Amino acid sequence: MENVSLTIYSLISIIVLTFVYFFLLTEKVNKVIVAVLGATFLILVQVFKTPLNSSQENAFKFISHNLDVLGFVIGMMILVGIVKKSGMFEAIAIWLAKTVKGNPKALIFVLGYLTLIMTAFLSNIPTVLILTPVLLILIRELKLPYLPYIFTVITMANLGGAMTPISDPTTYYQAKTVGLGFFEVVSNSGLIVVITSVISLFYILFIFRKSLRQVIINEKSVSLFKPAEAIKDKKMLFIGTPILIVVIILMISKEYIYKNWGISIDNATVTLGGAFLSMLIFYQEPKKIFQKLVDWEIIFFFSGLFIIVGGLEFTHVIQALAKSLVDFTKGDLTSLTFFISTGSVILSTFIDNVPYNITMVGAIQTMEKAGIFVYPLWWALNLGTSIGGAGSPIGAACNVILFGQAEKEKMHINFLKYLFLALPLGIFNGLITFVILWLRYIH
Repeated sequence: MENVSLTIYSLISIIVLTFVYFFLLTEKVNKVIVAVLGATFLILVQVFKTPLNSSQENAFKFISHNLDVLGFVIGMMILVGIVKKSGMFEAIAIWLAKTVKGNPKALIFVLGYLTLIMTAFLSNIPTVLILTPVLLILIRELKLPYLPYIFTVITMANLGGAMTPISDPTTYYQAKTVGLGFFEVVSNSGLIVVITSVISLFYILFIFRKSLRQVIINEKSVSLFKPAEAIKDKKMLFIGTPILIVVIILMISKEYIYKNWGISIDNATVTLGGAFLSMLIFYQEPKKIFQKLVDWEIIFFFSGLFIIVGGLEFTHVIQALAKSLVDFTKGDLTSLTFFISTGSVILSTFIDNVPYNITMVGAIQTMEKAGIFVYPLWWALNLGTSIGGAGSPIGAACNVILFGQAEKEKMHINFLKYLFLALPLGIFNGLITFVILWLRYIH
């Protein structure tokens, strides 16, 4: 690998990220204010400046590169918010609770594997956007402790992100760049996801055993639940739901459509189109929709974080981390597999996993050109970044969305407390990943 030179701007980017994470951990200042001010500072001190472009122009490129993500999130917020008015999500929540008779432990498994399956085929962001209303209704109606169930959905949504090429942006990028097929990803990462999902759910049941034991469910009352009575607007149900389904199908099949007909379909265009079509059909006033359904805090937080993490990429800090890992292991496959699987978990907990994944794909490709057998490293990287995404409230975009919606319902979760519970599970799953890959490809 080529040598990477760090500059004073690299140091500034690291210091700003440290300060931002300090305030995120201590929660002394609102996370949106911290993220935007951190991004603003990096721009003002000219971290992104080049001879041809101003610091702001280059910084904003990191937002523009992620406009598909931002547009997709806004579109899904609106579309899901409108369809939610039909009462469909309430009906699903009631049906789920009735199916497991309100049993809090059974509900952990039902929600967990529903999240995993949906993520595998819909990707984790739309899965969380769809399931969050259901989750919050269940918590409120059954008077459940909210942390175990939020923890479950976040854990399984991130784990599921490694299962198929369409389940997470990092998995999609890696599969596309390296040329990994759909069933190839499923047979390698998918198998390990199933194993780690079982471990994760038993871990969740263990650490939350006391709070789950304290839940008192009146099974007779639950048996009287009637899902059909939750439907409030049949027109919205029978027209809005198909729009949502079509949007999801288009996102799933966009690669197939491009391959066969040469038509490019992007997530933001599809979701925003579906959202505004729903606004037109159901006579929704845009001003009210933007005020009630779009969580602008999440959008600005994303934007600020994209620039802050972009600073690390722009000043070659992430590339230096990748090179140090390769140099440290001296190309030994066992060491590389170990450090990429477990190291990716830790780094993805604190650093946005998209630029990290992109950088490491390049590093592994360089190693491959040097004659190193890298096949297990693709799965170590894919699984490590997805597992690590569940390690903190800001480890992945879907986490930020779920935490933001929970905050609106006054379900506050302390950053450090969540990190303390989630990081050990992530490291353990990373070790399990390494052992399976070692037994399968290296031993």
